[in-house]
Amino acid sequence: MHYHISEYFRIQPKGNLFVGIYAVPSTYTFSEIATIQNFANGKIRQIGVFKNGAAFASADITTINGVCASLVAAHKEIVALYGADISAVSDISTIADLSALSANLVSAVIGQDGAALGAAIFYATGKSVTTLGATLGAVAKAKVSQSIAWVAQFNISNGVECDVLAFANGVSFSNSSVTDGLLTSLQDKRYIFLRKFVGVAGSYFNENSSSIAVSSDYAYIADNRTIQKATRGIYTNLAPALNSPIVLNADGTISDEAIAYFTGLAEEPLIQMIRDAELSGEQVVINSTQNILSTGILVISVNLVQVATGRNIQVNIGYSVSV
Repeated sequence: MHYHISEYFRIQPKGNLFVGIYAVPSTYTFSEIATIQNFANGKIRQIGVFKNGAAFASADITTINGVCASLVAAHKEIVALYGADISAVSDISTIADLSALSANLVSAVIGQDGAALGAAIFYATGKSVTTLGATLGAVAKAKVSQSIAWVAQFNISNGVECDVLAFANGVSFSNSSVTDGLLTSLQDKRYIFLRKFVGVAGSYFNENSSSIAVSSDYAYIADNRTIQKATRGIYTNLAPALNSPIVLNADGTISDEAIAYFTGLAEEPLIQMIRDAELSGEQVVINSTQNILSTGILVISVNLVQVATGRNIQVNIGYSVSV
């Protein structure tokens, strides 16, 4: 536990960290996530769940996602990182495919230090350590729109820790079984681990994947953090307007003044996110013909344009007789 806490602050020295240590339950419900989020008055944006010495289970990810979804519904937005024991998984290619899940609020960390303190703890305990603390630190350090796999910004090695790479079953990347094909397969299965780039010093995350199909609008941690920040800002701005009067036109439609007022409230945090390069664009639409007198509900539609991530860069190169 100390390792993960220290690794968090190694990556994000300016971060705030709540720590909850709980007894091992007879059945894992992960209700402790709600306990610590409620204790923090909803301030926690991302949480690391370290299932200390207990076996990894894809069912855990679904359960954790349910707890996080309940918190999101209560305006306590949160995403989770999950680290558990995979020491018994000798062939990591057989690990479960998380792309078949619908757990966009949870990401699974299976990378581990291969030669420094993380490795020493692994060999002393015989249980997976993972890079959960460092991963949590990277997510906390990143803008909501940023991928923690951004090479220029997120070198996770300090030259010692996480410089030699392994999986959390103890298999080093120098092992002949760790091929490019295996790494691609594990990435397609939506796992997070560290990788190297030829000619570039340091260690970097392969992705910021969530436990859901890559085709989902919420396939990555950044997708979920961005929309959660937008939701949080809109909620904060609109909450004081609850039960406020809405002036109508004589024909029962919403007045231009009322539309402008509520549009401005919803747009304000989104415009700031655009200034901060956390969104590319936004649109707030209020249908003036909706019948508020009958329903008591004002419906506001918000459309967001994300900041894109260049996950691959393709360079076409060749000889020419002139340029």
